[in-house]
Amino acid sequence: MGRGSETDRLIVRLAAANNRVVTRRVLDVAGVGTNAITTRVANGRLYRRHHGVYLLDPPERASRVTLLTAAVEACGPGAVLSHQSAAELWGLLPAHAGLIEVTMVIRCSGDRPEIRRHRVGELDPADIRTRHGIPVTSPARTILDNARHPLLEELIASAFDKGLVTERQIEASIDRTPTRRGVRRVRRVLSQRGGPRLTRSWGERRLLSLIREARLPVPQTNRLLHGFKVDAVWPDLKLVVEVDGYEFHGDRDSFESDRARDAALMAHGYRVLRFTARQLQKQPLLVLGRLAAAVALASETNARPTAA
Repeated sequence: MGRGSETDRLIVRLAAANNRVVTRRVLDVAGVGTNAITTRVANGRLYRRHHGVYLLDPPERASRVTLLTAAVEACGPGAVLSHQSAAELWGLLPAHAGLIEVTMVIRCSGDRPEIRRHRVGELDPADIRTRHGIPVTSPARTILDNARHPLLEELIASAFDKGLVTERQIEASIDRTPTRRGVRRVRRVLSQRGGPRLTRSWGERRLLSLIREARLPVPQTNRLLHGFKVDAVWPDLKLVVEVDGYEFHGDRDSFESDRARDAALMAHGYRVLRFTARQLQKQPLLVLGRLAAAVALASETNARPTAA
C-alpha cells in the first residue's frame, strides 16, 4: 500500500513537471515498470494518449496545453510543435479541431492518431523555442510554416503587435531555408503597402484590400482610440472607418452603442464613416468613392493654415 502510494506520488510529480504528461521512457528511468503502468491505466490513475505517452487526466478533460505536450512527446526526442499548432501556442491563431502538427528530424515510426507529422532534414536551433514547457518553432519559423494559411497577414501582424518577432528575424529564418515553399508569399505580405495589418473579419480584410488597390493611404487597424477599438483609423487625418457586419451590428443595442461611440469620437474631432460588409462586396466603387472623398477633404482641411 505504502509502496503503491509512493509510486503514485512519483508519477504525479513527474507528470506535473511536464504539463500533466508522462512518458514510458521517463517512467522507466524513474524505476516505474510496465506492470505498474498497466495497473494504473486499468484503474484510471493514468490515461494512455499515444503509444508510450500517458496523461493524469482523461483526454476529454485535459487542457489544450496538455494535449499539445502529449503530441510532441509522442514524436520522440527533438520533436517540436509547429505549423498551425505552433501559431496557436503563440496566440497567433485560435485553437482548431484538426490534427496537432509536429515537426521532427528523427524518424518516428508507427501510427500517431490525431497528429500530423512534418519531417525535415534539419531544424536550426535558432528556429526552436520553449513555450509553456513545450518545444515549439520560433515565431519567425512558425510564420514560414504557415505561409499558405489564408490568414497569413493577420498572423504576421499579430506577431508584430505582440512583440514576438521582427521583420529582421523573419528574414533570418528565411535565410536558413531560402528554398522552402511559401517564402515569396511571406515576403509579399511584408512588402505590401502599409505592411501587415491586423484584421478581424472578412469585411475588414476587404476594406484593406480596396484601399491598397486604390493606392489610398493605408490606415492603422484595430487600434484603441479614446477607449474604443476602431476598425481603421488615419490619426493624421482624424478619420475613422467602421465595418458593420450584420451579425455584430444588427440589433438595437448594437445600433445604439455604435451611435454613442461615433458621437464620442466626433467630440474628439474625428469623422466616422461606416460601411456594411454587403456594400464592400456589392458596391466597392461606392465605398471607394466615399472614402477617397473623405480622405481628400481631411487632407485639405489639415493643410489649411490655422487662423492666428
